[in-house]
Amino acid sequence: MYIKNIHIENFRNFKYIDIPIKQFTIIIGENDSGKSNLLDAIRLVLHNNGLQYFSRTLGITDLNEDALDEFYAFLNENASIIAKSLDDKEFMKGVYEKIPTVRIRITFDDAKSEYQKQLLKDWVNIDDEDEISYDIEYLSAPVKQKDFIEECLFLQEKVKRFMIPIEKYEYKIYSVNNGKAINKDKAKNFNVSVIDADRDTFSQSDKQNSYRLISSLITKSITSEDRVKVEESYNSFFSEIQNIQSFKQIFNRMKDSRKFENIQEYIDEMQLIPNFPNLKNIFSNINIGIGDEFLYQKGLGTRNLMYLILLFSYFQVNDKIYNFLCIEEPEAHLCVNNFNLILDFIKKSVEIQNDYMQLLITSHNPKVINKLKLNNVVILKNGKAISLQDVDKQLVNYLAKRPNFDILKLLFAKKLILVEGSTEEMFINTLLDKESYILNEIEVIAIGQKGYKTFLDIWLKIHKNDSTSCIGIVRDFDNQKIAKQEHNKYDEQNENIFVRTTEKYTMEDDLVATGNNEERIRTLFKIEGDVSDFLKNSKADNMRLICEAISENKIEIEVPSHIGEIIKCVMEY
Repeated sequence: MYIKNIHIENFRNFKYIDIPIKQFTIIIGENDSGKSNLLDAIRLVLHNNGLQYFSRTLGITDLNEDALDEFYAFLNENASIIAKSLDDKEFMKGVYEKIPTVRIRITFDDAKSEYQKQLLKDWVNIDDEDEISYDIEYLSAPVKQKDFIEECLFLQEKVKRFMIPIEKYEYKIYSVNNGKAINKDKAKNFNVSVIDADRDTFSQSDKQNSYRLISSLITKSITSEDRVKVEESYNSFFSEIQNIQSFKQIFNRMKDSRKFENIQEYIDEMQLIPNFPNLKNIFSNINIGIGDEFLYQKGLGTRNLMYLILLFSYFQVNDKIYNFLCIEEPEAHLCVNNFNLILDFIKKSVEIQNDYMQLLITSHNPKVINKLKLNNVVILKNGKAISLQDVDKQLVNYLAKRPNFDILKLLFAKKLILVEGSTEEMFINTLLDKESYILNEIEVIAIGQKGYKTFLDIWLKIHKNDSTSCIGIVRDFDNQKIAKQEHNKYDEQNENIFVRTTEKYTMEDDLVATGNNEERIRTLFKIEGDVSDFLKNSKADNMRLICEAISENKIEIEVPSHIGEIIKCVMEY
C-alpha cells in the first residue's frame, strides 16, 4: 500500500493542489515552490514519530495568503450586511463558506494483503466507477464560526489579515468515508518521518540526537534471545558492584548511637538490588563511533551520511508499520564521493520492494533526478503539480547514463537554447559573451543527440502558454526533411518555441558558407584543403580555437542565419 495523492487547500503557498505520488517520488521545484510545505502538510495528517516533535496546531503564517486576502476583501465589501445578519442562519452559511480552512487529504491505494486492508478499512472510499481508495483528512477551521466572524469584523478595519483570530481554529483528523475521528491506537501503525535539509544537529555533542536514534533502533530490532542476554549482563553488572556499601555510610552516626538500636537490624539488611530498567534507558548510554572517534567528532558530511543510513535502517526494521520517509535534499553537506555513495544506497534501497515503506525525496541536484530516474519526478511550479511519470523511457535511460546532465536547467530556465553538441554550445556562448548579453538570461545546453522532441514535450508540460519562458532549438539538417518538418510544428504551434535548422548538412557547413568566414578560417588555421572537412575532422578542438580567436579579436566571424535568428528570438521574447 502507498499514498497515491495528496490534496491540499489553503496551506501556506498552496491554494488548491493535487499532488500525485508513487511508491518512490522525487519532488523538484524552484525556491519557494512549496517542497518543504508539502512535507509539513503530510505530517499534519499522519505524523506519528517518537524521534521527532511536530505540532499540528496552525499559526497565522500557515494560512494561504491569497485565501486570507479574499476573505478580508469579502468582509470589507459586505461588513455592514453581515453585522446585521449574524443571527440569520441561512444567510450566514454563505459567509461561513468564505472562511479560509486548511484541508489536507491523503489517499491510499493498492492494499494488497488482508492485513493492509484491515489497516485501511475505516477509510475506504468507493467512487462511481467502483474504484477503491482510502482517504484520511486533516481539517483546521474555527469551530465557533459565528464568534470567529464577529471578531474578524471587529479586527478588519484595524489590523487586516495578519491578526485573524487564529486561536479559534481547531483541527481534527478523520476518515472521509464516515467522518469519524481516527483511532489513536490505529494511527500508531502509520509513521511519517522527515529528514530535514537542516540536519546539522544530528550528532553534535550538545544535542546528541544520535543517542536517541541508535537507542530506538536497537530496541526496535532486538530479538528475544538477545533481550535475555542483556538481562543477564545487567545482573552480572550488579554482581560486580553489590559489595559497594557507600550509601550506608549515611547511617553510621545512627549505628554508633544507642538511641537507634531498634532500627539497626533494618540498616544491616539493606542491599543494592538490580531494578531492571527499560531497554531504551540502557541503550541510551550507547553512542556511535567511526573508528576510534565519536561520530560527533567527525565532519558534518560524515555525520549526515551516517544519519541517512541509520534512518533508512530504522524505518525498515518493522514491516508491519507503514513508514513514509521524506528526505529533504539528500545532497546536503555531502562531498562528491559520499553523495555518490548515498545516491547508490537510496537507489538500491528503492529497488528492494517493501509494501510498508514509501519514499519521497526533494532535491535541487540534477544528479539525484538522473540517477533515480526522471519518471519518478513531480514538479511543483506556480501552485501546480506536474508528474513526469509517462516521460519517454529512452530519455529516462539516456539521462541515467548521463547523471551530470543538468535537467533542472531544461525544466526551469527562463530563456533556453538547446543544441546538439559541444561545438554549437561553445560557439553560441562565445557570441553571447562577445556581444555583452547577460549570461544569466540565456542557458545553452548540449543534449548530446539529434532528437529534440522528447525534450520539447517535457518542456511543454511546464511552460506551455507561459509568457515568461521560451526555448530555442538549433539543429542540423542532416538531409532529414521529415525530421525538420516535425520539429518545425513545435515552432508553428507554440509562441514560446523557436526552431531553426541549418541550410546545409551541418553547422560547420553553414559556418563556412556564411559571408567571408571560409577565407578567415582558412587563414586562421592555414588550411589548404576543404575548410568544412577540416572543421568536422576535430570538431570540438577546432571550435575551441575559433572561439578563443573570436574572444581575443583575432578573427571576425559572421553568424550563420539559423543561429543568429535563434539568439534574436530568445533574447527578444
